Amino acid sequence: MEGSRVELYDSVKGIVADSSVVAVVDVHHQEVVKDDIEYTLSTATIIEKFSPAGLGVEVPADTPHLAGETVVVRQMGVEGMELPYAILRSGEKYLLFLSPTVLKKDGLAQYYITGGSAGLYSVDGDRFVHGPFEEGDQLPNALTAADLKG
Repeated sequence: MEGSRVELYDSVKGIVADSSVVAVVDVHHQEVVKDDIEYTLSTATIIEKFSPAGLGVEVPADTPHLAGETVVVRQMGVEGMELPYAILRSGEKYLLFLSPTVLKKDGLAQYYITGGSAGLYSVDGDRFVHGPFEEGDQLPNALTAADLKG
């Protein structure tokens, strides 16, 4: 599946400015829904939320604010499709840069990962590892919690 992106990111500051939530999450449930195409909805619990300087100003009222709250992440495509990014997996932890959609699932707001692969880091011990992805973003290969403190 191919698509185009409006913006490629060359700094953490840039992707933070376009995001409403930056958090480490633990994915615990997934389902596939079909609208015009198939989407994967991953329900995740926030483990740690960050408030880096410059975080996007338009944050919806129902944005999760605390560790332990739940977020639903909407990704275009399903596991097994050829995609420029990884589909989140149940049982895994991720650092995600998230932006709101206007959609809800079971009363919870749905979010998409800012910039597709740009806003997706896997958790590796006390580091967050990016990629490798080939969409053209120029972001650090690894971040730490200290890099995301306000």
